[in-house]
Amino acid sequence: MHQADDVTAEKARLRAELSAVRAERSPERLDEARGAIRSVVLAQSESAGWRCVAAYVALRTEPGSAELLAELASRGVRVLVPVTLADRDLDWAEWLPDGTGEPLGLEAIASADVVLVPALAVAADGTRLGRGGGSYDRALARAAPDAPRVALLFDGEQVPTLPRESWDLPVTDVVSPTGWRRL
Repeated sequence: MHQADDVTAEKARLRAELSAVRAERSPERLDEARGAIRSVVLAQSESAGWRCVAAYVALRTEPGSAELLAELASRGVRVLVPVTLADRDLDWAEWLPDGTGEPLGLEAIASADVVLVPALAVAADGTRLGRGGGSYDRALARAAPDAPRVALLFDGEQVPTLPRESWDLPVTDVVSPTGWRRL
């Protein structure tokens, strides 16, 4: 087996393990964690004066939330969310309380002051383990160079190391229910 095959297999194993842990989280614990993450992100948004955030619409077991997007928007922050294209790349559209606006193009992420990204885990060096499609690695390459790339995690999902491939782009920060950490 080649080293690349070993990395791919290890990533798949970790994804399955971490996804299973997330699936076992009770709705009450999920809501509690999401509320804490929302508070941390909103406090940072206010202190940093964000005007535009690229975020994501959370899946059922993810730490992001529609409430976070709505609160950012209600504070006058423009919220962009991804639109997955057929080739798994990400276009962007403005998030609106009743849906999303028209696609803005692949480069729209460059207008964001900060990029909130989904992750199953993040290592100390910023290596992010996503769902495996490569969508965010491509999109993060188009983000503004000075925009923080922030993974939203549950407690216990920041780990010492993760397997990494040449195209894996690191995040700069993580947010969990216990706070914001710069890597």
